[in-house]
Amino acid sequence: MTGGKSGMTLVEASIVVAFLLLLIAISVPAFIQNQQKKRAAECAMNLDAIEAAGKKYAAEKGGVPPKLSSLVPAYLEAIPECPSGGTYALGGAEGEPPACSIPGHHY
Repeated sequence: MTGGKSGMTLVEASIVVAFLLLLIAISVPAFIQNQQKKRAAECAMNLDAIEAAGKKYAAEKGGVPPKLSSLVPAYLEAIPECPSGGTYALGGAEGEPPACSIPGHHY
């Protein structure tokens, strides 16, 4: 048997901890950005559904819906909710698409 000690020295442990902290520092912002992109994509899908429902309403009734709730339940099962907490507004009579109150949420 050898008389040497086994295990990590304080320097080796510090290097391992520093490396793990570096990995966390790199991955957390990327994860947060990915989550924001995911929510924006879900919001865009909701806006597409609102626009399609509005077009069906206009084709059947001959005009744009007066409010978002006019599309429920005949054209939408429920009013969609923005995954980031924004609110949706119908597009204008000039053919404007519906919009979300969160900047960057559009399609």
